[in-house]
Amino acid sequence: MTVTSFTYAQHDRRMVFGPGVRSTLTAEVASFGTAKVFLILDGGALSLQSETEKLIGSSLVATWTDVQQHVPIPLAESARELVTATGANLLVCVGGGSSTGLAKAIALSHRLPIIAIPTTYAGSEQTTIYGLTGDRHKQTGSDPIVLPRVVLYDAELTVGLPANVTGASAFNALAHSVESLYATGCNPITTAIALEGVRAINQSLPKVMATPTDIEARGQLLYGAAMSGITLGDTAPAFHHKICHVLGGTFGMVHADAHSVVLPHAIAFNAPALPLEMSQLASALDCRADDVAGSLWDLAKASGVPTSLADLGLRRDDLGEAATRAAAEIRTNPRTFTAGDIQHLLLDAFDGNRPKPIL
Repeated sequence: MTVTSFTYAQHDRRMVFGPGVRSTLTAEVASFGTAKVFLILDGGALSLQSETEKLIGSSLVATWTDVQQHVPIPLAESARELVTATGANLLVCVGGGSSTGLAKAIALSHRLPIIAIPTTYAGSEQTTIYGLTGDRHKQTGSDPIVLPRVVLYDAELTVGLPANVTGASAFNALAHSVESLYATGCNPITTAIALEGVRAINQSLPKVMATPTDIEARGQLLYGAAMSGITLGDTAPAFHHKICHVLGGTFGMVHADAHSVVLPHAIAFNAPALPLEMSQLASALDCRADDVAGSLWDLAKASGVPTSLADLGLRRDDLGEAATRAAAEIRTNPRTFTAGDIQHLLLDAFDGNRPKPIL
């Protein structure tokens, strides 16, 4: 491999992996000094509220449980007002990407540090990317302040995830790694991390789906999601992610579900312009280089996650608007495209067709 000149910068962050590591939250909070903790839990993490509040102890000043996907602006403003009123100076978020997303929205306005405890495989806890939604439009940006300072990866917290959430969340993470291979800012280090993430997810996801209580496999899946999140944070979200943001922000589609459906078709479109990356992905996925997109579709199907936009409630009449909005959002891509190309891609995704091998 030829390594050209490049720069790779790391952020001030720390990751702790292992079953039961959530018990270290007390010490983590104490490490920030005189902390006033604002705790955020989404619906999937409410069973952890009592345990988490006890671990935080007297440092807790408020608990927030009204969490919605895509972070609606009015919701973020309400949470920000309570943070101001309580004088909170540290955010702790427990749950999936929506919980992390709300914490990021608060961190952005109040410049506060975050401790994240993921209970899904979203990977957003590893990025400087934030998103806010208003008027059927999801606006994204990047700011180092929203990157959690500490992330506690406790595989025990993912055991109760329903199978459909596990699969879709893992595909969300997989999409981060796959697209970072050709996104703006990619380099040999981000590529190595991305491919490690793909391997870990590809190897562990079938095991988790077969045996949901397999802690070792769930730990490997969390590791793969973390690697994928790092690469997403180090590169700029591109073609596939912009399409999914439109589907979520404009049509209210669950973000992880959109990834599982769209990813194979986005890769099928870009594959002719990415021979090296397809070869790398083929090695990581243990498939043929001309059938990477199809293999991703097969993995989605085997994992029981959605493979059709129609099944997610999108109407065929929505495809034109979705394509036009996405085309306006995408700034760079390895292959030239039109709104018509995106609409054709979305039509295949709508019908749930398996992408064909590259000729």
